[in-house]
Amino acid sequence: MEGLGREAEAEEWEAESVLGTLLQKLREEGYLAYYLQGGFSRFQAECPHLCETSLSGRAGSSMAPVPSTVPVVGLGSLCLGSDCSDAESEADRDSMSCGLDSEGATPPPVGLRASFPVQILPNLYLGSARDSANLESLAKLGIRYILNVTPNLPNFFEKNGDFHYKQIPISDHWSQNLSQFFPEAIEFIDEALSQNCGVLVHCLAGVSRSVTVTVAYLMQKLHLSLNDAYDLVKRKKSNISPNFNFMGQLLDFERSLRLEERRSQEQGSGGQASMASDPPSFFTTPTSDGAFELAPT
Repeated sequence: MEGLGREAEAEEWEAESVLGTLLQKLREEGYLAYYLQGGFSRFQAECPHLCETSLSGRAGSSMAPVPSTVPVVGLGSLCLGSDCSDAESEADRDSMSCGLDSEGATPPPVGLRASFPVQILPNLYLGSARDSANLESLAKLGIRYILNVTPNLPNFFEKNGDFHYKQIPISDHWSQNLSQFFPEAIEFIDEALSQNCGVLVHCLAGVSRSVTVTVAYLMQKLHLSLNDAYDLVKRKKSNISPNFNFMGQLLDFERSLRLEERRSQEQGSGGQASMASDPPSFFTTPTSDGAFELAPT
C-alpha cells in the first residue's frame, strides 16, 4: 500500500509541476525521459562514480572533457546544469553553444558566425550586453528602445536622452520568475514598433533571458505555439539556450494564451463562458514551496 501511495503521489506531482509537463512533452514525442528524485546533488552524493564533476578530463585519461551542462534531448540547445552565478550561467551556455570565449576552443569559420544583434522581426532585435553598448550599431539599425533583461548591467546611454530603456531585474537562475514581467516587456516592445523604431532585447550573452522574452512576444503577438516561436528565433540565432525553468514558464504562458483564446472564441460565439470556470495557470518549481500565478496578459 505504501508503494502505491508513493506512486500516486509521484503521478500527482508530475501532473502539476513544470518539470512534469516537460517530461510529458518529451514522452509524447517518443523520448525516454526521467527525473532525478532529490535533484542532481542527491544523485551525486549517492552515485559519485556516475557523475562528472570537472570540465577537464581525469589526469592521464584519454577521455574527452565532458561539459558541466548537458543538452536535453529533443529541445535543441536547452541545457541543464548546476546552480551558478548570473554571469557564469548565460556566458557558459553561450560559449558552449557557439564555441567562442572558452579557453582553447576553436572559433567557427567567419562565414558561420552570426551577426549581432540579430533581427527577429522588422525592427525587433535580439542581442547581448556587448550589442547594447555599441552605439554605432544601434544607430545604424535605428534602435531607440532597449529592453535590458538583467539586474545589474548598466543602461549605457540612458543619460543622453536618445534612448528609451526598460530594465527587468532577473538573473539567469532556475529560481527566477521571469514570466511575471512578460506583459510589461511585450507592451514595451509594442510601443517601440508602433513608433517605427528599432528595439533591442538583450541580457548578458543573449541566449537565455532575452530569448525567453522574445519567444513570449512572438507567441502572444503572432499567435504562435511555443515550438514554432522557439524555432523561429533559433533559425535566426542558432546558439539560443533558455534555462530549463524559463522554458517551463513559457509552457505555462502558452497554456494561458490558449485559455484566453478559447474564452474569446466562446464569448464571440455567444457562449456562456465563465471566467471563473477555468482554473488559473500556475508556475511551480520542483524544489520550491511557492507558486507564482501568471500575470494577466
